[in-house]
Amino acid sequence: MRGVELPVLRLEENDLASVRAWMERSLGLRGEDYRPAFLARRIGSRLAATGCADVRSYVDLLAHDPNESGTMASKLLVPTTEFFRNPEVFGALRRALAEISRRPGWNSLRVMSAPCSTGEEAVSLAILLEEMGLTGRILAVDRSRRALASLQAGVFGARSVGKLDLQRRARYFREEGDKARVRPDIAARILPVCCDLTSGVPARRVHVVVMRNLFIYMTEAAQSRLLGEAGRVLLPGGLLALGRVEVLPRYAMRGWTPVDRDARIFEWTGGSE
Repeated sequence: MRGVELPVLRLEENDLASVRAWMERSLGLRGEDYRPAFLARRIGSRLAATGCADVRSYVDLLAHDPNESGTMASKLLVPTTEFFRNPEVFGALRRALAEISRRPGWNSLRVMSAPCSTGEEAVSLAILLEEMGLTGRILAVDRSRRALASLQAGVFGARSVGKLDLQRRARYFREEGDKARVRPDIAARILPVCCDLTSGVPARRVHVVVMRNLFIYMTEAAQSRLLGEAGRVLLPGGLLALGRVEVLPRYAMRGWTPVDRDARIFEWTGGSE
């Protein structure tokens, strides 16, 4: 019920182990990479919704009910996205892209959006490059084939497109009833890739990695590993854009120099080609 605050669930070690085992077995996720508090919030809400008395009975339900398994998968993968989410961040990114695109050999940019969920961020980045007069491609990475389906089709809900300003909406989309199709040349800039980021990032020699609102769900060890992967795929001097709410351990930020602290944009200075 909206407005009712649920009690905070405490996951005991055996409960946490069983939840993480289900995540790996059924979803292919590394359960140990996710913060216990994050898992507790997701499990707690579903205990209340399903009427299960405890975590053990809920994990048993997950093993035998595909619908509930799908619901929990969507909760864990956090498919929250929208076009030009946090406009001030895109403004800061525009300024940073304008700066790096002046470097010799950086006139065509390779940008990675990860995880991209249903693709609104990837499309926003492609539109940003178009508006700036920059060439380049967007590598849109997510582990959910279902989430990538709308991006691969280039079709989104008219409601999500309705949040755009009228000029962008008219310029980059063709609305067809309750659907909106992204302009073909914008869609052609985007390459959707299905993979699990926690197992490695499938790219090399990237100029920009946009990895927003992921680290808040991960343990410090997983955060450090993902930052290492971002550094591995970026060219020296490449940019990493994180979510504005991300707070990472200082030791994990070695090799990263702030470009815009408020927008959480960093330059990779810790590696070489």
